[in-house]
Amino acid sequence: MYPWQTNGKSCMQGLANKTTDGDCGLLANTMNDFFVSVSDHLPRLNKSHKVFDVNEELPDQYVISVCTTFKALERVKANKAIGRDNIPAWVLRNYANVLNSLREGVLPMEWKMANVIPLPKTSPPVSIEKDIRPISLTPIAAKVFESIIMKWVDETIEGEIDAKQFGGISGTSTTDVLVELVHMWYKATDKLNSYVRVVMLDFSKAFDLINHHLLLDKLQSLPAYILRWMATLLLDRAQRVKIGNEYSHSGHPNGGVPQGTLSGPKCFLVYINDLRTTVPLYKYVDDSTLFEICDRNDVSVIQESVDIAARWTEQNDMKINSEKSKEIIISFAQDGNFRSTIPNIKIDGRDIAQVCHAKLLGVTISQDLTWNKHVDNIVKKAGKRLYMLYQLKRAGITQKDLVSVYVSVVRPVLEYACPVWHTNLPQYLSDNIEVIQKRALKCIFPGLGYAEILRRVNLDTLNVRRDSICQKYFDKIKVGTHRLNYLLPDKRHI
Repeated sequence: MYPWQTNGKSCMQGLANKTTDGDCGLLANTMNDFFVSVSDHLPRLNKSHKVFDVNEELPDQYVISVCTTFKALERVKANKAIGRDNIPAWVLRNYANVLNSLREGVLPMEWKMANVIPLPKTSPPVSIEKDIRPISLTPIAAKVFESIIMKWVDETIEGEIDAKQFGGISGTSTTDVLVELVHMWYKATDKLNSYVRVVMLDFSKAFDLINHHLLLDKLQSLPAYILRWMATLLLDRAQRVKIGNEYSHSGHPNGGVPQGTLSGPKCFLVYINDLRTTVPLYKYVDDSTLFEICDRNDVSVIQESVDIAARWTEQNDMKINSEKSKEIIISFAQDGNFRSTIPNIKIDGRDIAQVCHAKLLGVTISQDLTWNKHVDNIVKKAGKRLYMLYQLKRAGITQKDLVSVYVSVVRPVLEYACPVWHTNLPQYLSDNIEVIQKRALKCIFPGLGYAEILRRVNLDTLNVRRDSICQKYFDKIKVGTHRLNYLLPDKRHI
């Protein structure tokens, strides 16, 4: 929908002009060299590792049969991005029955070669090191293989994953972890003289710094054949950067797992699973948030937990970015000066900033748990996307299609994780959000009143929609098996 999303070459041209005299091919090589170099200090995995020494006959339960492969391929989206093998998804899906069982647990080298698409974190990107996120496009056949293996991995590690890890877990979402955290923070600050210290840790290049040897040690609970397959996925990985029609030379990283794959997030979950602290530590894949409920008369112990996390990162070849890590001190106290008396948390001898607002999983958290700053941010973000709507209208796109664009591209920004914040919105903030929908629909249907447009296109106001989303979310939590069900009061007190 945006130039930097739809045309990689034009997106990177400005960066190429600054760094490689406008040569996108040279920029691709420079990027790939950097991405590969991130893990240069890690030991390379090779076939001498003990996990490859499996001589027993493969148990029938782990045979990837034609039927299993066919079912997995049937689920492949026909328009899925093509990997380095250049085989379209529709070919694999239509001819799934010709694929044989992968009894030997050996992957073709082509399946482990990725095209890396550099996605900018900011627009325009200025620095390769800070402003680019590498997303790997692997062959679709490899993704099918991963989907089958990951199912078996899930069955094995399901009961081992940290109860406070919400990322990559079936049936959980960012909304779940945010609801649980904000609920506890509201509850804690109800008490006189209580405040909450929240530390948001930022891991530098988290996916790229996974030590394959340590990862395989942490995967030892897997059956030998599954463990060997996981090792095979990691062994001799190759990647090249693609910018427009330009490709870099290939590189072979010593460590890390590729972003954009099915196995990558699961491997990271296992890798970070043994990171535990004395204060509550909540995780969403690589987003880690510690908090401590304090009384003004107590001695804070959260620094000890941050030290534990810092030691863990050192032992596991990871890095915490002290500049991007933040602390928020949540309190409803009228005397806000007490925050200045609280010493900064330190990581490797460096203070991490105490801030008034910080983004946590896409939601802006404020030190007084009000939502003014969050609403400001989502309104600005959605407002920028309205520009695209105006451009599409000038291009002659039909009203029906313009409504579809608004509903799919603009409105989700205004509703993301709304069960976290909707019920605490004052009317004026709700009105500020509604303005975006009014502007969008009046752009599409000039001359009509807002209520008339809503009737014509069968849309609700955003406030009504958020009420409905929150009610549906509450209905899910009421189910006894939901992980947040314990937050509800006893039925006798409802």
